[in-house]
Amino acid sequence: MKNLIVSTIIISLLSCTGNQTKSNPVSPAKIDVEKELEGIEDLRSNFVLALKEGRYEDIGKYVTADAKTIRAGGPGFDEMFALGNERGMFPYDSIIMTPTETQIMNDSMAYDWGSSRTYYTNKEGENVELRNSFLVILKKVDGEWKLHREVASSVIE
Repeated sequence: MKNLIVSTIIISLLSCTGNQTKSNPVSPAKIDVEKELEGIEDLRSNFVLALKEGRYEDIGKYVTADAKTIRAGGPGFDEMFALGNERGMFPYDSIIMTPTETQIMNDSMAYDWGSSRTYYTNKEGENVELRNSFLVILKKVDGEWKLHREVASSVIE
């Protein structure tokens, strides 16, 4: 019986190691980081310009169809969103984004983290500046970077 168990174990081990096939690992496609960063900068510039020029109908070009945002809170942001609610997700007059870190995660996902200064016109016609921090997840759709998710905070650290 003891010999049968030992023989079975040896045969099992030999059969497991003898039938292994070598696989060629699939190497991920090389990512041209500089090119991707330029694409993200183009997205940021085009988005900022569309807001500044009041082309709110063009904003959809720069976000995914299922984009989700969590906006910054506080009285200034609440007033801006109430006054500009017909503009949709981004009711600003203009925005200056200052990314601190942009990271390409793979060929279709990246994130952008930083702070921004957002401007809007209040009820009295005065230009108001609001500061916030943001974390944006970007997604590449049909070869173009787009805003996919955003979390903003009126607390800047």
